[in-house]
Amino acid sequence: MDYVDQLRRLAIHADEPAPESLAVAAAEGLAPRELAIGRFSALIAMGGTDASFSAAVDEAVRAQVSARELVHAILGVAAVVGMPRAVSAAQHLAVVLGLDDDTVVPGSE
Repeated sequence: MDYVDQLRRLAIHADEPAPESLAVAAAEGLAPRELAIGRFSALIAMGGTDASFSAAVDEAVRAQVSARELVHAILGVAAVVGMPRAVSAAQHLAVVLGLDDDTVVPGSE
């Protein structure tokens, strides 16, 4: 099925596709890096747990997305999703990256 047919079926909510078929369809059209950044950005918009952010960051790292690029993804969607979601995502990312030390506060040095 080409992307136009996929778009039409999604737009009319035809037949519930299995989650694995959605993953395959998404992966066929995007490079692993793009897909990982897209999924990370979607997770920011939805709000996720430490576990879901951990899985998304693991996927991104496997796709050779840097921590800097993930921070830029948060900044890139902040105006759309709002600062509370961006702050939450930043906190989750800090936990996943092991940078959640409460003693390191910007401007406290």
